[in-house]
Amino acid sequence: MDTNDKHEMSPAERRHRAAARRRRQEELKRRKRRRALLIVAMILVAVVIVGGILFAVSKLMGGKSSATIPAQGSNYVIVLDPGHGGEDIGMSSAAIEEKEADLNICAKLKVMLESQGYQVVMTREDDSHVSKEERVAIANGSGADLLVSVHCNYAEDDSSVSGVRVNYADGDKESKSLAENIDAALVKETGAKDQGSRSCDFSIVNDTDMPAVLVEAGYLSNESEGSSLADDVYENSVAKGIAKGVLATLNR
Repeated sequence: MDTNDKHEMSPAERRHRAAARRRRQEELKRRKRRRALLIVAMILVAVVIVGGILFAVSKLMGGKSSATIPAQGSNYVIVLDPGHGGEDIGMSSAAIEEKEADLNICAKLKVMLESQGYQVVMTREDDSHVSKEERVAIANGSGADLLVSVHCNYAEDDSSVSGVRVNYADGDKESKSLAENIDAALVKETGAKDQGSRSCDFSIVNDTDMPAVLVEAGYLSNESEGSSLADDVYENSVAKGIAKGVLATLNR
């Protein structure tokens, strides 16, 4: 007998071995699927745990309920609130009424923010009266991520007073950060005197759910600043400063 002869498998043996090989391959696939599912489950558990920790920390820090400012992107919503409107003219200079200056700045700001991919909601887009309660309701109902209200200032007893100021809700760190960024960018862009950022009790920043600030773009009681706030180029500089402050906050 030739010892080099190889054993020839019968058809039944070949089928048996092929079936066994398929079973081993299927078992390997099942193990891989189980491992993949286990990894996904572990990731989901980690996300839930981290999310819970972050939520608890935000509560302890005393921020607003949705006070996490998002990164840049088209899914995020910014509310712009032009002050006054309709029969409520606000204050005025010889050149312009506050309600008009507020709306002009917000209209320019809207274009700038939309060009960066953000969705913008305006509490008013024409010379109409919107109550404080309605403004708060519009903001809270929009699901917005942050709010910027625009006004002008007025010093009855001293026409020499000038400058920009940005107000925020007392105790809200996200709003304070937003206010500081807008204030710095405004001063740099306009060259106006810096009156800083400070906490306030205005309903538009205290009764809304998102980080919110109220920008006072200048003093209508000051002859020079009152004239500037009626100038299209200067209004554009104010809008640009606010936009830069918003983007600096969102992209930090």
